[in-house]
Order: sequence, then structure tokens, then C-alpha cells
Amino acid sequence: MMGTMGAAAVGAVAGTMAGSALAGGMSSDKQAKAKEAEAAEKEAKDLQAKADEAKRKADTARADAAK
Repeated sequence: MMGTMGAAAVGAVAGTMAGSALAGGMSSDKQAKAKEAEAAEKEAKDLQAKADEAKRKADTARADAAK
């Protein structure tokens, strides 16, 4: 649960950073930060997908153990 919440928080921060960078004028520093934010957001989405998969596996294992 904490991993899921952490990944969601990282994604929210990365999305906010990317949105802020895109809203203003794009200096090379801002462009670099926007790309970094996009990379962080992609990583957060990947981590979220892994967390969701792990939760599904854990739920399946619990259901199998209860049989």
C-alpha cells in the first residue's frame, strides 16, 4: 500500500513539474527540468504498474491459501 501511495505521489509531483515547465517560457534549463519530470512521471507509472501487479499476485495467493 505504501509503495502504491509513494508511486502515486511521485507521479503527481512529476506531472505538476512537467505542467509548470510547459506553462512558462522554455529556457534550456526549464526544458531539461521538463524532460526530467517526464522521465520521473514515466518511472512512477512503471512503478505503479509493478505495484498493481504485485497486489494482484498477493490477492491471488491469499485466495488460493484460503481454499
